[in-house]
Amino acid sequence: MMHVLSPQNDTQMRDQFQPGAFIGSILVTSGITDVVNVYHGVSGCNAMAQHFRGDLVPNGAYIPVMATGFLENEAIMGGGAKLEKTLRMAVGAKNPPKCVFVSLSDCPAVGGEDIEGVSRGVMEELGTKIVAIGNAGFVGGVARGAELALCKILDEIVEPWEGKREGINVIAPFLMGSANMPFDIDHMVEMLQAAGIKVNLVLARNTKYDELKRFSAAQANLMLTYEEMTDFVRKSDALGVPTLTDEPVLPYGIGNTEEWLLRLAEQFGDVEKAKKYLVEEMGKVRRILYRNYNFSWMASFLSDKYAAVCGPAPFAAAITRYLVHDLNIRVKVVGLWSETKASGEKARKLLEPLGDTMEFTVLENPTYFQLGEAVREANVDFVIGSMQDKPLFKGMGVAHLNLAGFYYFNNYNFVPWPLAGVKGSLRLFSEVCKVVDEAFYETEAWKKLNFVAGAARD
Repeated sequence: MMHVLSPQNDTQMRDQFQPGAFIGSILVTSGITDVVNVYHGVSGCNAMAQHFRGDLVPNGAYIPVMATGFLENEAIMGGGAKLEKTLRMAVGAKNPPKCVFVSLSDCPAVGGEDIEGVSRGVMEELGTKIVAIGNAGFVGGVARGAELALCKILDEIVEPWEGKREGINVIAPFLMGSANMPFDIDHMVEMLQAAGIKVNLVLARNTKYDELKRFSAAQANLMLTYEEMTDFVRKSDALGVPTLTDEPVLPYGIGNTEEWLLRLAEQFGDVEKAKKYLVEEMGKVRRILYRNYNFSWMASFLSDKYAAVCGPAPFAAAITRYLVHDLNIRVKVVGLWSETKASGEKARKLLEPLGDTMEFTVLENPTYFQLGEAVREANVDFVIGSMQDKPLFKGMGVAHLNLAGFYYFNNYNFVPWPLAGVKGSLRLFSEVCKVVDEAFYETEAWKKLNFVAGAARD
């Protein structure tokens, strides 16, 4: 049976990792090549922009972030002059960008900084496209920031389409919640293409600025988040591109991948191509694992272990299903992070069938204290989560594996191999084996056995 708890109704305190809208916009625009991001605000948020932008660099593009140098004086007197100067520098570079995206932080937003007016003036004078996004952190979370950027792209860059519509737009890949997002989305596109599904655009991952104009040539949008984006959906509908509202489970693990790909192939591609591709991929995995004693031993060892999972709702739901369906691991606690009610509801819908064979608790947007207490009570062997909750569980003596989330010092994406797809199941299994291995070692036993001088012995 699945028990659902909504701790946010019980407390006013929110000790959660909650980056604001500014970060969501940066993560969208940093996936578009041939552009520059101009940041108007205090230096702390500029550091965040620089580092979050780095999440998209592996096998991707380096998008410059230029700061205006907003200081205390500008907080009082206004920083329009600095913003104008910085925009002129960005546009007047030796290799000028095709577009400049302007973001701002809370301080100039509270002061009523007119980034729209300044941007419009420079654009009219110099001709380069400048898109200003009112994405101060206090206007919402990461998903809202992503939506603000997407809406600006639809309003100011995308062009109407009169011809035949083909393929899908893949929207907001970083919002699916995987710490390995760059390589996961690259492989997901490969899977879609192998199933005869045309990918019109990925918004945004290595997307050329000029390609944005053909957004409306797609048949539909595939959201890789369960968050509700009503403004984006409405604007996309007006361009003739509907958005899938019943998003399939993310393709983590073999069972989830098969469900994800076949369902999309039925709507937009070739089911027989999808089946052939899946069989070929499973054959490659089988050749690696067949008669492999380490695999058979560890697969048996993992079976019936107890786990907890926490992360952004789409990713946490998919990983939970993977652990249960592919590895026969009993998940006792699932923590779902989401900004909108729709995200939690969709994740719960995917998890509900698991309640027929096991008992577990789902916590929606819990505080870290509430999540920690639930995991302690469940007495699990290990937790899959992100960097933000690692200190909590390591402090409790519970083995922990970072697979979810974003932010620097979390994503060590140096090996270009996905977690997603049939191929990615090899990496997933390897990661789970390592964390379970950690769970069953007394890592500091040496402290009990180290040499102690005679006078200090008991």
